[in-house]
Amino acid sequence: MNLPSAVAPQPAAHLRSSVHQFAATTTAPALTRHEVAQLLQTRGLGDLIDTAGLLVSELITNAVRATQALDSNPKSIVTMRLSWAAASLIIEVWDRSPQLPVLQDQCLDGEGGRGLHIVEALSLAAAYYPSPTGQGKVTWCQIEAPIPAEAEAPTPLLPYRRPSVARTDPGLVFDDLVVLRRVLDGLRALDTSLPRGDAVRY
Repeated sequence: MNLPSAVAPQPAAHLRSSVHQFAATTTAPALTRHEVAQLLQTRGLGDLIDTAGLLVSELITNAVRATQALDSNPKSIVTMRLSWAAASLIIEVWDRSPQLPVLQDQCLDGEGGRGLHIVEALSLAAAYYPSPTGQGKVTWCQIEAPIPAEAEAPTPLLPYRRPSVARTDPGLVFDDLVVLRRVLDGLRALDTSLPRGDAVRY
């Protein structure tokens, strides 16, 4: 039995998302669990680490197996995206295989085939959709999650005026009388209200 096919999840209030790529190897599940744990911890969602880590591990494991069955190229990748919507966390995993995700019949003494059943059991919703690029598919699930707290915006600084000219050292005194007289004469030429002659002494 295949996992239900559906359109891509469309969160009503999309807040933020985080995308990560991994080599399609057996180390990918552990790497994704670690990445998810760090991400949730920094968002203040530590209570979701166990559930989200298990879900992403199962989805990535299936993606790696599907990719390796299609192509054993060690450069092949799988991609994970975590998105926060209103009161929920959406986990999406892309692989390039067109093979549909299959819910295998469970066997009490069997070791495999339980991954997607676990995903369905722990999720509010779980499905897959064809990749928008036409290559491969995206398997996703959704779990309850509080909206992560937004980082507080820094308090805006009060506006201030920058000095247009760099200030000089107050200890320096400009005492070239010839230059000062020329400046004064220039100012007098601009302003007829200044007295002529030696009204200003140096």
